[in-house]
Amino acid sequence: MTHDRLVFGVTIDQIDELNSLLRTITANGDVVKICSADALHPQSVSTLGEAIFNAALAVREVFGQVEGQRLQNRDGGS
Repeated sequence: MTHDRLVFGVTIDQIDELNSLLRTITANGDVVKICSADALHPQSVSTLGEAIFNAALAVREVFGQVEGQRLQNRDGGS
């Protein structure tokens, strides 16, 4: 049996940022998935890919911040 415990703290701003970034990733991914190749200008595909990539990097950065926000155990340790 596993015991869930809180390990990291996250701010409301970080949750909002993650939500916005995930919406960006999924919206751009939907465009790439739904549109046929001939419906998209070649430069549009690379622009959408870059937006997805940049949003994913930003998600990684927020998770890095959250990782640094470790909560202390009840015994005062980390």
